[in-house]
Amino acid sequence: MLQKFMGDTRLMTPPKEDVADIMSGIIKQTSSYRNYKNALGYSFLFYASEMNQSGEIALLAIDGVKPDKESIRSGQYPLATEFYAVTAGSNNPNIQPFLDWMQSAQGQELVEKTGYTSLK
Repeated sequence: MLQKFMGDTRLMTPPKEDVADIMSGIIKQTSSYRNYKNALGYSFLFYASEMNQSGEIALLAIDGVKPDKESIRSGQYPLATEFYAVTAGSNNPNIQPFLDWMQSAQGQELVEKTGYTSLK
């Protein structure tokens, strides 16, 4: 997503040390990173706004569109992305019923209850 957002601007080489191994570590490092006024960090809305409510992260509105579930769901927020279920060509008969269930009302309710943005 960072590369998509920055376009042709060359990105710095990522550090090989001081690498966070879990999302909460990434949030903590992002919120405390030197606080340069032009520094950007990327995370999922759920992690930044619900799992880590430190108040030290400002969510970025782009062209006046704030990141929230509605703007993400509608595709209006430009830095949203989809999740994919990769089945790798498996012939497991449980895959399609599971994918169908995930897109059902019950599956989408579970997506919302876990803090993510449902399709509908």
